[in-house]
Amino acid sequence: MLSRVADNLYWMSRYIERADGMARMIQVHQSQALEYAQNDQQLEEFWQPVLQSICAESVHPAEQGFRKIGKTLLFSSSFANSIFSSISIARENARMVRDQLSEELWLELNNIYLFFHNGDADQLYKQGSDLLLDRITRFSLVFQGLADATIPHSEGWRFLSLGKYLERADQTSRMLDTLNLRTKEPTRADLMSVLRCCIALSAFRQQFRGNLSLKNVANFLLFSEDFPRSIRFCIRAIDHSLHAISGVPTGTFSNEAERLTGSTLAMVNFTDWNQVVAKGLHQTLDELQTTLIEIGQRVFETYVLLPSEIKSLGERSSAQLAQAQQQQ
Repeated sequence: MLSRVADNLYWMSRYIERADGMARMIQVHQSQALEYAQNDQQLEEFWQPVLQSICAESVHPAEQGFRKIGKTLLFSSSFANSIFSSISIARENARMVRDQLSEELWLELNNIYLFFHNGDADQLYKQGSDLLLDRITRFSLVFQGLADATIPHSEGWRFLSLGKYLERADQTSRMLDTLNLRTKEPTRADLMSVLRCCIALSAFRQQFRGNLSLKNVANFLLFSEDFPRSIRFCIRAIDHSLHAISGVPTGTFSNEAERLTGSTLAMVNFTDWNQVVAKGLHQTLDELQTTLIEIGQRVFETYVLLPSEIKSLGERSSAQLAQAQQQQ
């Protein structure tokens, strides 16, 4: 497979997962923010940790301030991680590799892209923001189902899976980190919001039977072995995809991306809540996010850059390069 094709498939998948995560985050927090609807200062204090966790502190709310921050995160063309921007970039990546996609997959993505660009999304938002956000999350689920059902599970599909799980692990860590960024102890509503953002409330209740606490929520989203949005599950899926692409047996490594993923998976497998508390939940999540960015960069260097380009990287940091790639 051409490195350009692999890169396009990888980023298409990441941006679709990013749009899905952003839609769920907006929907959940808009609902919770109704509690502060009469107090602008409290409303801003409520949204600031959320914006900080998704690196959106520089986003300037629309004319109605934080009362319309959800609309800004939906439609802003200047914010690279808005839903509008994510879908536009995903579609552009897909356009360049149409021959690698099934007709059904391309039509699904192109339809949601046109839905935003011809004004229909804005009209649906005026009828009710939840209607639009539900449509975006349903599009993501349909897209992922079509990807699994209509594309050969060869190298291209592996890069789709790699992008999806890298982005998903990052999203889960950021939603969990909102609990650390609040100035007060997380309330029951805060814990429920994080679980809802990760579509984890039902699965959490099955395991913990309603025993809602920071310890249980963090344990579940960090260490669950079988919940598909936990960080452990996602890192294991990343490790599997990388080894399937390279053909190297699991437990060994042939490149830096595989080494980093394997060591991170081992760390998660052999860490418990007491160790997280000793280090600090925020510090643990911050290190995980940094490692995920580094893994993404190493994937780029291994499968996209030519050896001559790797040599000329000079002193540019991995974080800078990853950010440049994400904003393309």
